[in-house]
Amino acid sequence: MKRLVQTLLGLAISGAALAFTLRGKHLGQIWAESVGADYHWLWPYLAILILIHLLRTVRWGILLEPVAKIPFSKLNAVSAVGFMGLVLLPFRLGEFARPYLVAERPHLRVSAALSSIVVERVADGLFTALLLILTLMAVPKGTPGLRAFQLAGVLVFAAFAALLAFLVLAYRNRPRAVRLTHRLLDPISPRLAERASGMMDAFIHGLRLVPSRRKVALFFVLTFLYWAVNGLGILIFARGFKFDLGFVATYTILGILVVGVMIPAGPGSVGTFQAAVVGGLSLFVPDGGDRSVAFANVLWLVQLGQQVIVGLIFLPSRHIKIAHLMNAPHEVGVEMDEEEIDYQREEAGEAAGRRPRR
Repeated sequence: MKRLVQTLLGLAISGAALAFTLRGKHLGQIWAESVGADYHWLWPYLAILILIHLLRTVRWGILLEPVAKIPFSKLNAVSAVGFMGLVLLPFRLGEFARPYLVAERPHLRVSAALSSIVVERVADGLFTALLLILTLMAVPKGTPGLRAFQLAGVLVFAAFAALLAFLVLAYRNRPRAVRLTHRLLDPISPRLAERASGMMDAFIHGLRLVPSRRKVALFFVLTFLYWAVNGLGILIFARGFKFDLGFVATYTILGILVVGVMIPAGPGSVGTFQAAVVGGLSLFVPDGGDRSVAFANVLWLVQLGQQVIVGLIFLPSRHIKIAHLMNAPHEVGVEMDEEEIDYQREEAGEAAGRRPRR
């Protein structure tokens, strides 16, 4: 029932976003623009999407390395299938697929793998929000929709900065972070507060992702390259729809797209993806109309198709637990509960060992 409600709510959000995007547009003309595009630009874009997959896989391995050295073959397979789950499951529930699939207890616990995903998302959120704020400064004042996008960029940056501050607090003072989690949720539901604080305790215990300075530098270099290549791909593929975008326009659209797909929606962020691309294009091509919607739809379809096809290729891999893949969010919650109990036992044992004998 919970999954059904999440799915229906996600589809409702997607439907509303699509209705807003298609308002005043002509479906026949959108189809004509889609069919009439120059698809010679599709092949370099597909090559860029494969490069993007490799960059984020290598970058994730850097975050996991202080806890466990994962072979690239497993990282690659888990990344492919995990991101397929991310685009197919509503409400971004696929985020739990990667930590569940890559975990190998006792060497790599689910909590540590989940912590790496959170750190990865915080870094991406801060980078793209800052990128959006900076690129929007080049947009002429008075452009319709500019203020709304500027506000969205500032809010997203503030949210991820607050999350980063909490992660630093949690890493430095684990008991205080656990108490804070319990205190915030206790008025809502004491049972939820108890479970969430226990999972937070396990999560913080897994937050040992402190690579060497060289690895940290490499992580940020790969983050820069990852988003630079993302923008380059959009710039190249847009030429097939006769959009001659500059770098400022391209990376503004990319920043708006990242913010847009953060909104929980249906599978593949359908609706919110198109609305973000069309909204970003409207800042630079106000008369894009049906052509903008056609570009947004095809861009969404190409990205979705690439992630699903690559995921299906690696689905039979020996590194993938197909039977439990769709139930990954539940499995992660169960294993986090088990890890929290293990941590309590370990700490109790350590405390007993430190007691002076009489």
